[in-house]
Amino acid sequence: MFATHRVARFAATAVAAAGLGLAAFAGTGTASAVTSSADDEFLSAISDEGISYDSAKAAVSNAQYVCGAIDDGADPLDLGDEILSNTDLSMPQAAVFVVESVLNYCPEHTALLP
Repeated sequence: MFATHRVARFAATAVAAAGLGLAAFAGTGTASAVTSSADDEFLSAISDEGISYDSAKAAVSNAQYVCGAIDDGADPLDLGDEILSNTDLSMPQAAVFVVESVLNYCPEHTALLP
């Protein structure tokens, strides 16, 4: 995948933690209620990375929150750390979540990824 190198760099350079208020991605989720191809691609990508979620809707909502925060000036690295601090995701999984959020919901911000 094209983002693999970026994900590794993102995970290696993530710093600073703050509260994002994301729900923990604890349960096993499915994309049964998802209608857009961006949603399907996002959910497939995070599932491939071992990220599970209680509901597809919540996972997509959190991804869209990432994009909204970036739209408002947040640094993707800081968002990764916030996710890391507020979930049970590993550093690489938090990085994948941010990268896949950007790639699927706000590709105009791809240049901001490390």
